[in-house]
Amino acid sequence: MALFPIITIATLLQFCAPSASKTISNSSYSEDLSIYRKEYKEDDITLDKDTKETPIEEVRITAPAPSHDIRVELDSITNIIVDTRKDVNYVDGFSIQIYSGNSRDQANGYKSRAYDLLENQRPRVIYDQPNYKVKVGEYYSKLEANKDYNTLKKTFSRAVLIPAKIQIDN
Repeated sequence: MALFPIITIATLLQFCAPSASKTISNSSYSEDLSIYRKEYKEDDITLDKDTKETPIEEVRITAPAPSHDIRVELDSITNIIVDTRKDVNYVDGFSIQIYSGNSRDQANGYKSRAYDLLENQRPRVIYDQPNYKVKVGEYYSKLEANKDYNTLKKTFSRAVLIPAKIQIDN
């Protein structure tokens, strides 16, 4: 008895399913657009090569003077910003830290191994009491540091990309 309603519903759903149309049309599309074309008379078209071109007069248009010029105010604001930024000698960036521990010998060993991997970078040992840290490179963005980070990560599993202040040379 319970089987009859299931079969009935399945049959009804089968007839409700969309079917793909398989009709193929062999007719081609054509439309006459000649009524929209502009017609030219022979008088409008000049094909004479003997005609000399007349020189075009140069017209100079002078722009009106601005009535609400704020250039002076912008210059003064820019000067204030430049004056306040003169004391800043660094920019925010990133560095790769490959070692942090209390052994100076291990720190120097990590430094020499990092120098062998990346000859274009200068690894440095920093003593931040009571730990020695080995940092490699100065990068302005994470994307810039990514190549060297992946190279160091293969050898130094504890390599970390850390925020750093990059000194600006004046």
